[in-house]
Amino acid sequence: MAIRRRNERASSYQVYWNNPFTGKRESASFPTLAEARKEDSLIQHRLKYDRESFRPAEDENISTGGTVREVIALYLSAKRFSDNNLRTILEHLKHVHAVFGNREVSSLEKRDFVKFISDEAERGVKTTTSHRRLTILRAALSWAADSEFIESNPMQGMKLPRGQHERIAPPTPAEVSAILAVAKGHVYRAVMLGIFLGVRIGPTELFRLKWQDVDFERKTIRVWSAAKNKNMPFRDVPIRENLLEEMKVWGRSDAEAGCEFIIHFKGKQIDSMKSAWRDTKKAAGITRRMRPYDLRHAFATYALDNDADLKSVAEIMGHSNPTMILTHYQHTSEASRRAAIESFPDIMPSCAQAMCPKK
Repeated sequence: MAIRRRNERASSYQVYWNNPFTGKRESASFPTLAEARKEDSLIQHRLKYDRESFRPAEDENISTGGTVREVIALYLSAKRFSDNNLRTILEHLKHVHAVFGNREVSSLEKRDFVKFISDEAERGVKTTTSHRRLTILRAALSWAADSEFIESNPMQGMKLPRGQHERIAPPTPAEVSAILAVAKGHVYRAVMLGIFLGVRIGPTELFRLKWQDVDFERKTIRVWSAAKNKNMPFRDVPIRENLLEEMKVWGRSDAEAGCEFIIHFKGKQIDSMKSAWRDTKKAAGITRRMRPYDLRHAFATYALDNDADLKSVAEIMGHSNPTMILTHYQHTSEASRRAAIESFPDIMPSCAQAMCPKK
């Protein structure tokens, strides 16, 4: 399978593959390369994990969208997910297909989904993960019902258990210093911007930052918000003085090399730094679980620990609702917990006494 371009056609990008059952060449055409790549990813996933979806229907009168796998195939083809989101969705769908793929949608009942969660838990899968998998399936079924491919969504009105999100302590100042001491260029910059600007760590925000977004005179950087924040397409985040001076050095170096993205590896934009982060943590002697995204949590925690205004912190981080910061991002530091203990009025007696229970 591959993608080819045919300039003489309106839909000039064609994805083609061989049907594993008939051996015949099949294809689909798209007006843009991005749409063709998306279809190519879907076909690769189906060939590897869902070959049955290529089997020709014995009865041509069978309606499409009858089985779960057919509904999902139609749903993914209709939606325009980013490459990164699509990879994550396809990974989750492997497990959904294994359980529900060949089931007729009309045969599904709510107890089937409850059993799915229970079976996942027995296999050691976290509730948050099984929730994510069923959320994808519910979205596909809802879309199919709205599009009249199926009569109704069997998951309509069903509340899925979310489970408890794991609370990971954000990096301490000592851990950040240890990481910066051994980090390579792109990881070093990601840590500095993540912890001092509070941006989302990843391709949605941090890895999209370009030098054209930096205003050195106003001492701000324009952060283009993640797609889910439709009410705030961008926000101008102030840059602290010492970071600003360091960024000027980076900017001069990148200008000479012709690099447009602030976070890059050998001049090319990155979309992940999982392996680089793992290697950096190891070199820094940090063995506990800590994700790059925890740098964003550290920003919120230390800002609020130092009496920063909650609404300002929320706006800097791209949240319209400040309670999101308190619920998901703020972790109390040892110093703030100790301060809370010491804040109680002193009622201790002037002389310590050995208060032993009487016999």
